[in-house]
Amino acid sequence: MKQASRLMARHTRPPGVDTLHYTPRRGLAAVPDPGHRAMVGSVLASGLVDEMIAFTQPFDPPVDVEQARADAHVLSAEFDAFGVTVSAATTRHITLMRALMVPVADDALALALDRIWVFTTRTDDVCCHDPAEAEAILRSGMSTSPPTESPNTRYIQYMFDEIAPFCDPTFLAVYKTFFYQAITGVLMEAQFSRQASDEVDSDFVRIFNGFSQFWFTSLQFTDPCLNARSHQAFWSAALSPCVTFLNDINDVLSFYKEAVHGEDFVVGRLYRQAVQGDRPYLEVYRQTLHNGLAAYRHILALASDEQRPWLDRYMRAFIHWHFRSSRYRWQNVYPGLSPLEF
Repeated sequence: MKQASRLMARHTRPPGVDTLHYTPRRGLAAVPDPGHRAMVGSVLASGLVDEMIAFTQPFDPPVDVEQARADAHVLSAEFDAFGVTVSAATTRHITLMRALMVPVADDALALALDRIWVFTTRTDDVCCHDPAEAEAILRSGMSTSPPTESPNTRYIQYMFDEIAPFCDPTFLAVYKTFFYQAITGVLMEAQFSRQASDEVDSDFVRIFNGFSQFWFTSLQFTDPCLNARSHQAFWSAALSPCVTFLNDINDVLSFYKEAVHGEDFVVGRLYRQAVQGDRPYLEVYRQTLHNGLAAYRHILALASDEQRPWLDRYMRAFIHWHFRSSRYRWQNVYPGLSPLEF
């Protein structure tokens, strides 16, 4: 359990929202494609991203940096022992993300969750660019025949074995199902045309991919009021807006990073919807943001008074982390955003 002497760090915040308004053309030079640059510029100039930053300004929870740092060290050693490659930066970013969004006092549970969050993020990144690896993971996890072992598949089995003591067996089965369902979605996304002109791209595929059910139900580990076994009715009602929130808000917070990457931008949902519907990118962005915030309000309306603070922290922390993590490059655009790092 947590030691009494452990410090819960708060991170320096800039002096006010006024220091974080977008300055024209700041950060756009990092976007290599002129067309993408114009799309990104239209969103930044609209003030919508400024509004999202302002939405998180009152949010400044304590973060157990000591726990996150210790877990990152353990996980880096584990990855080396299993022969899997996970960058040190990804490990640091995601352990902090978990500490911010899903705070837990039990150190062993925190490590088990960090293990799953870090490696699933790595799996998503790899499989999105390597469908063959997605197929291998899916076959290993879901086949009735003896699995073909690889460093990845061995580690996936290990991470689920390590979380098993902390949850009901039925929830564990559901948790695993959400993970492998997302891998199925990755395989579907691999069939998208580069011109965004195909019929494969659909809401069904989007819901399958993204790991959203998997990420959101991690909240069941925080407090008995969100336990999946004893609050099945809440989760059954809430999962649809939970998926909408994570999908839509992730899209509106990731578009700059994806535009800097280039290839990720053209497979992103915002770009594809703009091309498919012959709509301005800014219009698609605005509607997606509206839908994500509507889902946020819907989730809180479904929650009990006891559940609401946990859910609100989770969702605000999701937004806060995207802006503060160097993984998403927002300091290029808003230098006043203090990074959340260790």
